[in-house]
Amino acid sequence: MFRISTVIVLAILSAAQIAQAKDVTAQQAGVEYAHGLVEKSQLAHKEDLLNVSDSEKRVDEAKKKLEEAKKKLEADKKKAELSQQQLDEANAKLTRAQNLLDEAWKK
Repeated sequence: MFRISTVIVLAILSAAQIAQAKDVTAQQAGVEYAHGLVEKSQLAHKEDLLNVSDSEKRVDEAKKKLEEAKKKLEADKKKAELSQQQLDEANAKLTRAQNLLDEAWKK
């Protein structure tokens, strides 16, 4: 009876150790999987940070171009106003000259 009890106890202990070994192996696999996820996440994060940096640079460049375009627009508007004034003055001179010519023909 002692032998059977001893065998049963040893079998239970062996089964427990095997179960623990399986648990440790499963835990080890879980840890390795988690390490892999961390590495992938770190690489993705670094890539995302580079993308953010590149996007910020493009935004800065676009802002500079926008400011330059606004300055050019203002200069073009001033130029257009000046040319409109010159056109108005030229039309006024033409009208005066035409009126003088018309009066000269009437006389």
